[in-house]
Formats: sequence, structure tokens, C-alpha cells
Amino acid sequence: MAALMERIRQERRSIGEEVTQLFRETNEFLSATTAHRQEEAKKQAQQLHQFHQNLEQTTHDFLAQTSQARVAQAKEQKQQLEQTTHDFLAQTAQERVAQAKEQKQHLQTFRQDLFVSIFGTHI
Repeated sequence: MAALMERIRQERRSIGEEVTQLFRETNEFLSATTAHRQEEAKKQAQQLHQFHQNLEQTTHDFLAQTSQARVAQAKEQKQQLEQTTHDFLAQTAQERVAQAKEQKQHLQTFRQDLFVSIFGTHI
């Protein structure tokens, strides 16, 4: 019976040691896993931060280029509009001068015809 009690004590000690060993190994695993996950989270945070900075820079560059392109386009459109306006006004002025000359000629012809009809002779 004493041998059986001794054997039970040894098994208890052995089980206690195994539990202690398992507890240590579990803690080591959890610590390693936690450290690994923290390192991964840190890397992901750095990558996300870098991505955010790159996105901001890309957005800034895009907006600057777009703004420059729009300004250049507006300048070009302004020049085209100014040229079109100038051409239109020049053409309109020429047409009005031609129309005025034609009206002057008609008026002169009318006056001559009127003079002839009133006085019977040309001026």
C-alpha cells in the first residue's frame, strides 16, 4: 500500500510537472504569437501610413497637373475666342462698309433719277 501511495505521489508530481511544462509552453507560444502579431500589426501600420502618404502625394500631383492643364486650356480658349471675336468684328465692319457704299451708290442713283425726273437733265 505504501508503494501504491508513493506511485500515486510520483504520478501526481509528474502530472504537476507536465501541467507546469504545458503552462510554460503555452505562455511561450502565446508570447511569441503576441509578439509576432504585434510586429505584423506594426508593419501593416507602417505600410498603411506609407500608402496614405503616397496616395496624398499622387492626389496632390494629379490635382496640380489637372489645374495646370485647365489653366492652359482656358488660355487657349481665351485666345481662340479673342481671335474669333476679332475676325467676326472685322468681317462685320467690312460688310457694313460694303453695305454703306452700296447704300451710298443707291442713294446717288436715286438722287440722279430724282433730279432727272424733276429737272429733266443729269447733274
